[in-house]
Amino acid sequence: MIALPSFICELLEQLDCFGFRSYIVGGSTRDLILGKMPKDWDICTPATPTQIKEIFPNHYTMGEKYGTIGVKTLEGIVQITTFRAESNYQDFRHPKVKFIKSLEEDLKRRDFSINAIAYHPKEGIIDLHQGIKDLQAKILCCIGEPQKRFEEDALRIMRLMRFGAVLGFKIENQSLQSAYQNSYLLKQIAQERIRDELFLTLQGKYFFQNFDLYFPILKQILPSLHKPSFYTSHNLALIFALLLQDIADLISLKVEKKIIERVKVLLDYKNICIQESKVEIKKLLRLIGYDYFLALLELQKLLGKNTKTLYRLTQEIMIANECFALKDLKIDGATLQKLGSSGKKIGDTLSKLLNEVIEGKLLNEQATLLKRAKELI
Repeated sequence: MIALPSFICELLEQLDCFGFRSYIVGGSTRDLILGKMPKDWDICTPATPTQIKEIFPNHYTMGEKYGTIGVKTLEGIVQITTFRAESNYQDFRHPKVKFIKSLEEDLKRRDFSINAIAYHPKEGIIDLHQGIKDLQAKILCCIGEPQKRFEEDALRIMRLMRFGAVLGFKIENQSLQSAYQNSYLLKQIAQERIRDELFLTLQGKYFFQNFDLYFPILKQILPSLHKPSFYTSHNLALIFALLLQDIADLISLKVEKKIIERVKVLLDYKNICIQESKVEIKKLLRLIGYDYFLALLELQKLLGKNTKTLYRLTQEIMIANECFALKDLKIDGATLQKLGSSGKKIGDTLSKLLNEVIEGKLLNEQATLLKRAKELI
């Protein structure tokens, strides 16, 4: 017996009252069996989208073409989808959908056995594809022929990796080999969909321990990918900087500009040897800023370098409010303008003053800086 939240029971009861025996299915059932509370709820039903909308006036359409209607509850949106059969997949992703009345046929179209378990409080668990057995064995296995499943929807290859990385499940050999053989089909899938699945995979708790298995597939979407000698991070920018040679792959995947910019800086400085010197650290802090510098230290740590002394020296610099940026100088452009400087000369003078402060040639005091500025001007 699975304990369901009251709002889900109410939805199932309402559908039952109208003669539509419906079931929670997919990730909802899987998570409950694993002892987790689902983040999203999915119900499958013999009711058509039109009938679902009539039963639940408080609804909105979110994929009616494919049989899905969103129903608003106090706990959020629940997706209710009509039983369906799929055929004639276009571009290795989008099927021709036919609404049906058979739960058995609906479960056949799903990707993996662990996602094809249905449940109703009055009937219990309906497991037609050994999903419970695979959950217990922690195995990912395609329903039916893996080759057919991936040819129908190539994004399932990404989902296979994602479930392995997040759940820590092994991939059944036939499913894995078929994923390898069909990974070239990922080039046909919208880059945004690939990107979203990739992010979840990379941040999965078990990603690194399965990295070698995933490598041939990942190489299809990240051509500059290489195998790291050491890895442990859930920060996307660090992961990409660790695994990639350049940002071209991220641009192709339409990754958020902010992440790309961060990865670019990390890649630019990835292999530099940072001297254990406050002067050298402050010069680098001046170039890339404190946040990027800490990320760079973390990256170098992932690459196997000893960064303890660098961390300590950086913290000493920050605690003592030592000057490494123009904003910290005790003199500004307005002051230089009063001295008769203008345009580019102001910027050059401030930069020279900052450099001399960083190198310890000047104290960061207004009188000292003012005197030196007059000499430079």
